[in-house]
Amino acid sequence: MKILTVMGSPRKKGNSYRAARKMEEQLKKHGSYEFEYLFLKDTNLEICRGCFNCVSKGIDLCPLRDDREIIQEKMDESDGLILVSPVYVMTVPALLKNFIDRLAYLCHRPAYQGKKAMILCTSAGSGLKETLSYMEMIAGAWGYNVTGKCGLITAPWPPTVNMEKKNNRKLQKTAQIFSKSLQSKDKKVSFQDYMGFRIFKNVAENVTEYMPADYEFYKDKDYYYPTRIGILSKIGAKIMLKVIFYMMKDLGPGKEK
Repeated sequence: MKILTVMGSPRKKGNSYRAARKMEEQLKKHGSYEFEYLFLKDTNLEICRGCFNCVSKGIDLCPLRDDREIIQEKMDESDGLILVSPVYVMTVPALLKNFIDRLAYLCHRPAYQGKKAMILCTSAGSGLKETLSYMEMIAGAWGYNVTGKCGLITAPWPPTVNMEKKNNRKLQKTAQIFSKSLQSKDKKVSFQDYMGFRIFKNVAENVTEYMPADYEFYKDKDYYYPTRIGILSKIGAKIMLKVIFYMMKDLGPGKEK
């Protein structure tokens, strides 16, 4: 089983890298895993221009030609993802934020439904909870089922014995949970996930002129991948969609009088 570990730090062998290697060591106690490390600092990934082409018209119309496609090929080929970052001023470093910006279209057209991800974060103290939550939200928006989340305190001085033990317990527990999820064959779709799909599909059908890429992505799909959706989920989603879109009717595209 192949795991891609995306390193978001501008430092190649800093605290987050050491944490990732410790996580690799723990995971290999639970299964046969092949690891690939992708250091964003070593990639040619230009700054997002905010043109919105990737979201509205399709990723093929992104004006930037660099390593974005190569990185995504690695994500496609992997069974699981570990997204690793230090905390920089209460959030992720600019390097990782640009990577997230360059994959903006995945928040509209998730490509990794059914795959598992882990979030691994290091901090000298503050911002750990906020950064973990942000990274979890982003990986979830790309389609990943985030089944592991681990935040470690790595102060700029030698850790106390108790802190090191606490960090090790977190690594061990998260590795066990993530490994179990990777080996699970269960792909049952929750009502929440199905509702998210239906909302995007319905929005795409109503803004075809403005978001043609979304429309093409969703138009022939009953879900992101072939699966059975329960009848109660379908009925519940239909009712909730009517309520949601009634409440959002004034947010639709304007019409000329």
